[in-house]
Amino acid sequence: MSPLGLKSGPERLLWFALALFSALPFLVAPLPILPDLFTHIGRYHVMNNPGDRWLTQYYDFDWHILGNLGVDILMVWLGPVLGTEKAAFLIAACIPPLTVLGVYNMAKARFGHVPAATYVALLPIWSFTFFHGFMNYWLGLALAFHVAAGWIWVRQRSAWVRLSYAGAGALLVWLCHTSAWGVLGLIVAGIEFSNRRNLRQFSLEMLAWAMPLVPMLVWRATKGGGALAESWSLHEKLRGIENLLRAEWEWFDIATVALLLTVTIWLHVDRRVERDKAFRQAALALLAAAVLLPSTVLSSYFADVRLYAPLIIVALLAIRAVPKRIGLALAMCGITLFGLRIGETSIGWIQRGTEIEEDLAALRVVPHGARIAVLAHSSECGVWPLAGRNHAPSLAIPRRHAFVNTQWDIPGQHLMRPIYNDGRGFNDSRSVELFNPAFGCPGFRVRTFLRYLPRDRFDYVWIWEAEAPAAALGWLTPVYTGPTSRLYAIRKSANPDTGG
Repeated sequence: MSPLGLKSGPERLLWFALALFSALPFLVAPLPILPDLFTHIGRYHVMNNPGDRWLTQYYDFDWHILGNLGVDILMVWLGPVLGTEKAAFLIAACIPPLTVLGVYNMAKARFGHVPAATYVALLPIWSFTFFHGFMNYWLGLALAFHVAAGWIWVRQRSAWVRLSYAGAGALLVWLCHTSAWGVLGLIVAGIEFSNRRNLRQFSLEMLAWAMPLVPMLVWRATKGGGALAESWSLHEKLRGIENLLRAEWEWFDIATVALLLTVTIWLHVDRRVERDKAFRQAALALLAAAVLLPSTVLSSYFADVRLYAPLIIVALLAIRAVPKRIGLALAMCGITLFGLRIGETSIGWIQRGTEIEEDLAALRVVPHGARIAVLAHSSECGVWPLAGRNHAPSLAIPRRHAFVNTQWDIPGQHLMRPIYNDGRGFNDSRSVELFNPAFGCPGFRVRTFLRYLPRDRFDYVWIWEAEAPAAALGWLTPVYTGPTSRLYAIRKSANPDTGG
């Protein structure tokens, strides 16, 4: 029975409304502040313009199968139709609603209705890793919830149906993102282990879900590079808890994390609460994985912290029933806090999106094919909201077909890599970050950046939240000043030994 006293039809409509509401920030903001997405958009544009005379000089694109292709595949079709930026923002806007409906379907498939605690499970959908712009992962995670819900329906069917469904579902989610496939596997393992005491039978049932291991091994053997796993850090894991709901308002976000964890733990220890064994085992498996995994797996950062959101979601899905007088309050609390988080995100995105668009207006004075050296603070440096100013300049790629040193060069992780300054420095995102003495954020000082910059390889210098020193104005000409950034043209006739 619905904790809100709703029948199946009205309850379904309510969840559909919640799904639509979850996309509100994308509808009201001039620019969605998902930092990594800006850099992904640069890759999508190169992907869909393979013969461009500028982009082919600056970036190398190599199509191959890997477990990190979710949005990329969709962009092949949508990008040329809507334009790179609009298509990417539309796909990103669909991910929260798809995730909301995935949570709903899992609850309905397992219990036949939506328990009260499932409404609280909405909170981690807009979490730190989504705000960071981990689009492929979150698309894969949303699909994983739907695939897991479907498995609950088909697991009683014939062996052939189960095998086909498991293989196709696992491959689909793995193509989106390897970590999302891992989450799916742990959810399904929890469901199967709770119903099969025989270890042999359990292992055979899970074998089909392991099918993506074949393309993964091929990927690692032929294209994959970088470390398999590295950097286990207790500090980063604890910091990930604090950052779990990091959005716009620090005090509100941290207080909500504290409340969310308190409620989740209470629901799992209170004797009056009825819990589902399958989802509880899946949550425990996710908790163990989050604790044991290092920060980087298969060159993918936040491999452990990105499990926190699905861990909390599944842990709350495990709450089958609570005392009736608590259920209504629990559901209303979840809906209210979810609404407040969507509201704070919308307000923050409107403010910062407007500001960044004014900074990006600098591109109006930049010709096609320009080469731009960017210097900006890391997204996580200093302020609580993820700023994204070290990623926003990547929009120079779709808007001006430019070279910017903001793209990643991570072996085996993406289809594209920057090649223009390969081996010379100032080629990828490692050369962007600006040192911040107030917060201890690592990076270049402005003078150091300008001193070592190969001036003959660039046309512009774009500095965010800082400005060039007076000594550098002998070879830099200010051409645009935005709210937080300054664009300078490099005078090619300048003496290369000029200070700066």
